[in-house]
Amino acid sequence: MFVDIHALHTLPYSNVNRDNLGAPKSCWYGGTERIRVSSQAWKRAIRKAVEQDLEQPTERTRRIASLVAGILTERGWGAEDARRAGRAVIYAYGLEPAADDDDTDTLLWTPPAAEALAGVVEKHRDTVVTLPLPKGEGKKAKNPPAKDITDAVKPMAGEVKSILNRTTPTIALLGRMLADRPDHTIYGLAEIAHAFTVHEAAPEFDYFTAVDDRAANTGAGHVNTAQFTTGTFYRYSSINITRLVDVVGEQDARAVLLAWARRFITVTPAGKQTATAARTAADLAHIVVRNAPQSYAPAFETPIVSTGGYLDPAARALGDYATRLAAYLGDTPVEHGYATTLPTNVDGLGGRFDTLDTLINATVGAVA
Repeated sequence: MFVDIHALHTLPYSNVNRDNLGAPKSCWYGGTERIRVSSQAWKRAIRKAVEQDLEQPTERTRRIASLVAGILTERGWGAEDARRAGRAVIYAYGLEPAADDDDTDTLLWTPPAAEALAGVVEKHRDTVVTLPLPKGEGKKAKNPPAKDITDAVKPMAGEVKSILNRTTPTIALLGRMLADRPDHTIYGLAEIAHAFTVHEAAPEFDYFTAVDDRAANTGAGHVNTAQFTTGTFYRYSSINITRLVDVVGEQDARAVLLAWARRFITVTPAGKQTATAARTAADLAHIVVRNAPQSYAPAFETPIVSTGGYLDPAARALGDYATRLAAYLGDTPVEHGYATTLPTNVDGLGGRFDTLDTLINATVGAVA
């Protein structure tokens, strides 16, 4: 069983997700340029909000060794011994820290782990303080042979692995990948599409200046340009609720799914928000419980053309496509419905709910 969440989300003048040149990301669809927001950008914003709601934080970091060393330094360890201990954790996990800054090559995604790891190495202090450190400094630093260190820290390996392999409902939902540690890998149960505008759109240039308050004249102390855009976006996410229940249990699956559905609709990425304050919620949310995931992106393969706003015609296009697709596939949803700020009803999306929460509880809550 899958829970599909479709949304129409209007962003005012903004740049919530930019490319390497600072421009809003874009794509071509239906022969026209569209503004795009990557799934990663929206996913992170949603994840952080969901974790706050559930009071189950996680963190992605390469700096496990440095974090452990910092805690041990605060507990009275010498700087070099604390560094040895932080590096020992990484070796015990089957990875090798960088010689210059002790970071791992890849980000590790776990619940907060540094305090627990510091407790583990404290129990093995006599071994840890004898471990060799890299020779040289900066980029010229070289690690000592890994095998001897790995053998020395084997007694703590089990505890370290159990800590760094811990999971939470959000990790189970989104998945994590680490090629060097297959036991760290969790296959994600949520799919999230890149959002794109339902209409043709392109970036606009903003010429701006800043005044030097200490300058004798009133000329600009800084002159530059930045790129922004506006648009109504189609967004889509699908969650394998059957597998999620199997992995985390019915109670946690329900909690994370209810939180995810709400935050998917109400959260925006953080990019350039201090300059644009583009904090909007989706104006239409459509939730479908079905046997297989199904995006409605083709509803907008032909771009919406309008001189009076895009939201209303986009909602009608979404409902029309949902109707035609259901007839074409012979597919009957288990549950479906929608909530919207639009004053008129939208055909093809199931029953209309007065509020977002009643929609979520009636659809997502019915199967989790």
